[in-house]
Amino acid sequence: MSPLSRVLVGIFFFLLGLGYLYKPGFIERMNAFLRDYLLNDAHIALERRKWGVFFLLLSVFFLYTGYMALYPPP
Repeated sequence: MSPLSRVLVGIFFFLLGLGYLYKPGFIERMNAFLRDYLLNDAHIALERRKWGVFFLLLSVFFLYTGYMALYPPP
C-alpha cells in the first residue's frame, strides 16, 4: 500500500469515526444505503461509541504509517 493511499484511508476512517460519534443520523442514512453490504443496525444503535473509537484508532494508525513512509526520520 502506498504512503499516499495510507493517508487517504486514514482520513476516511477518521471521518467515519467522527460520524459515528457526533452524527449518528448521517451514519444511519448511510447505513440504509449500505445495509446489505457493510453495516448492521445493531452496531449503530447499541455500539456506536465502540465503533467510533475503533475507526478513530484505525485512522491514527493509517495516518501515522503513511506519514512515516512519506517523511522517514533521518
